[in-house]
Amino acid sequence: MDTPKTLPLSLLSQLFTPLCDDICCGLFVVEILRDDSGNPREFVGRVANQRFCQLLSVSENNILDNELPESLSQTLALPALLRELTVSGATQIHKDISLSPGQLCTLQAHLPCPELLTIALRNTSPERTEVSNQAEVILASLGDPCIIIGRDFSILYENEAAKEFWGSSIGKKCHTAYHTLPGRCEPCHAAEVFVDGKIHKNEKSYHIDGSERHLEVTSTPLKDATGKVTAVVNINHDITVRKMSEKGKEHLIRELQASLAKTKRLNGLLPICSYCKKIRDDNGAWQQLESYLRSHAEVEFSHGICHECGEKHHPQVSAKKK
Repeated sequence: MDTPKTLPLSLLSQLFTPLCDDICCGLFVVEILRDDSGNPREFVGRVANQRFCQLLSVSENNILDNELPESLSQTLALPALLRELTVSGATQIHKDISLSPGQLCTLQAHLPCPELLTIALRNTSPERTEVSNQAEVILASLGDPCIIIGRDFSILYENEAAKEFWGSSIGKKCHTAYHTLPGRCEPCHAAEVFVDGKIHKNEKSYHIDGSERHLEVTSTPLKDATGKVTAVVNINHDITVRKMSEKGKEHLIRELQASLAKTKRLNGLLPICSYCKKIRDDNGAWQQLESYLRSHAEVEFSHGICHECGEKHHPQVSAKKK
């Protein structure tokens, strides 16, 4: 298959973007502007994924559709790469480069056509977020599931409690492993930690083995010597029992409130006749005691005769009982 001599720049995003943020290496496409003699005079960034920006500590706004800073061109050794590709006649080469002290990467450069140079960067140095033996002992001893998430939202570490809870997910994206989502959760508290470097707490629900589980998640920044947040530690505390208890209490409170709403209470002063014991209502009408209570307190009456009234009104019956 022949390599095309030109490639419309309008196709770059369509071809490149679907792959950009779903891989673990940094990707960058550079347009090469040449002079009349065919020599490169300028490099312009056209497409970059998040991982590339993270590795180089740059912003998309500063490298896309702009002439690349001289420092970035030298870091990536773009002039040297082009010379080597031109002299060797190859379309693809590999190199090991150092982006910063202690950060080694493999660089793969590809020249699909004279106007475009694609670069793939993969970090080969040990992650700064690698857990020390002592820290791993501490995290492993926690009864709560604990995971460490990298800047590309890949899972870098998980203790045994996390593996028992979700299964092993090392290397997977956290939103895919835990929520089966193709992209980042919204809101994403790990992303907030990367932005402000502060501790964030939230609650999340999961359906595991057919049951609903509730977790309180504490997201804590993990920083390097310069203070840059390199990863997020998530400690997940199971609060399912507490949430179920709260739901039970809420249900009981709603039932009591519903019962109370149905119950009418009498309060204040009731004007009552001293002789017949009728009660005057708010409209000034006099009602029998039974009628008033039925309408204001939802009570029913069953009638009988007390001993004193029996002797007074039915003396013959009372005499027989004696």
